Amino acid sequence: MQFHRFVLFGFALLIICAGCNQKKVSESEAHLGKADLVISGNEEAKAHFNKGLLLLHSFEYFDAREAFIAAQKADPSCSMAYWGEAMTHHWSLWSNQKTEEARAALKKLGASPESRQEKANKPIEKDFLKGADVLFFGSELKQERDKKYAEYMAGMHEKYPENQDVAAFYALSLLGSVSSGRDEKVFGKAAKIAEGILQENPEHPGALHYLIHSYDDPDHAKKALDAAYSYAKTAPDAAHALHMPSHIFVALGMWDEVVRSNIDSYGASITRMQQKELDNDARSYHALHWLLYGYLQKKNYSEAENIMRDMDKYTHEKPSKRARAYHVAMKGAFLAETGQWGSDIGKMNVKTDDLNLMIRAQNSFNQAMVAAHEKDWTEFEKIIDTLSAKIEKAQLMATTANISVCSNGGFTSRPANQLDVDRSKVVLYELQAINAMEKKEIEKVDRLLSKASELESGTSYMYGPPEIVMPSYELYGQWLLEQNRYEEALNQFELSLERGPNRANALQGKLNALANMGRDDEKEELARFYAQMISS
Repeated sequence: MQFHRFVLFGFALLIICAGCNQKKVSESEAHLGKADLVISGNEEAKAHFNKGLLLLHSFEYFDAREAFIAAQKADPSCSMAYWGEAMTHHWSLWSNQKTEEARAALKKLGASPESRQEKANKPIEKDFLKGADVLFFGSELKQERDKKYAEYMAGMHEKYPENQDVAAFYALSLLGSVSSGRDEKVFGKAAKIAEGILQENPEHPGALHYLIHSYDDPDHAKKALDAAYSYAKTAPDAAHALHMPSHIFVALGMWDEVVRSNIDSYGASITRMQQKELDNDARSYHALHWLLYGYLQKKNYSEAENIMRDMDKYTHEKPSKRARAYHVAMKGAFLAETGQWGSDIGKMNVKTDDLNLMIRAQNSFNQAMVAAHEKDWTEFEKIIDTLSAKIEKAQLMATTANISVCSNGGFTSRPANQLDVDRSKVVLYELQAINAMEKKEIEKVDRLLSKASELESGTSYMYGPPEIVMPSYELYGQWLLEQNRYEEALNQFELSLERGPNRANALQGKLNALANMGRDDEKEELARFYAQMISS
């Protein structure tokens, strides 16, 4: 049990360290990467600020906030410490901004933009504060502020072309300005900026981090492979930095690396939780979800089952929105990948009515498939009707704004965006098709699965474990195999592999299609690869 051995070792190490008479790690000793933003303030404030800055680049928002507040206490005149605190409330790639909290942080420095400008000593500090005003004040629409902030940071980058942190925050602002999907031009521009920083400072955590996000899809991921390997080594004290390489590894289907990255990341979150005496919400459920998915692709169902049982325990101990959302997603991944709809894991249920539409759609799929396993088609159809009504209601209010580019976001009760609606429709079409299969309505099945596959193809790439836990291509491909339509089935499995390289169930489906088509050489070559991929 690799994962559980790791966690037990981590806990033992914590106990040993707790008994050591160690001095507190100084800011300079923390392994968070290297940045050199020169600010005004006394030396103690500068040290706290630098730590906060490095943590901010790695999206460790809570710990970064602690560091910025410590800088304020060390030197209340350190204007950039208030800027830093405000920025910890802007989770740009997670579709979340706590605007009022950010404004309150800035107002501690000065009640108005003019008073804040007066308290900043250096021109660059004044400019960063002006940027914060653009980001947190003005339009009530976050999407508009995001775009204006990116435009502002472009001007700031022109003014300070040699400043690595200005460049890094400009790259991040570009990524955050894209409201839906992947804009090749904008993401490419962000990537070039990050690459330029890394040429001068290979250990800049922001540049490494934002480069990974810029190239986070199967078509571009190879360009960020070096950054993926470097980031975890550069900033091992940031749990998110340990996780981020797995974005590239998932996009390339490198399952051993996905497992290792998320063992490390989850373990780091447990260390932090123990050290700070925090509750279960300090666990990196994000890393745990990706770890479970990695094990599932390796066909290591026993480790995946252990993780799912742990997750059920953690969720019932503290049933926060965050925990319940990950519980649903992880349960769906486990059941869809293993086909164990009749297991007791299928009976692990949590409240979802206060969660985002896509999570409720996942939950509907999970419950419907359990009902199908039990031959309860009346319940199955009730679930379809309920989901259809939820989607219809959400469609009326759907927006294209605030679509997360990282699956860490979007799990609470925020209004559904158009991407949520479209992906939920794919799930609905899948369930309607399965219902039609039971009734042997062949033409209807074909029409619905074709519709689901086409709609899913039109949605943006799903970062990490797919939100549509049973990709429509694979459901359609499996059904086409049963209809002896092998060429069409092969096309569907290849579509799935384009979107999710080396997905185990898609590879298995492709093997079956090739075997039925008599393409033995290709089948044998793929079978060797598949066997090597899932071997421990």
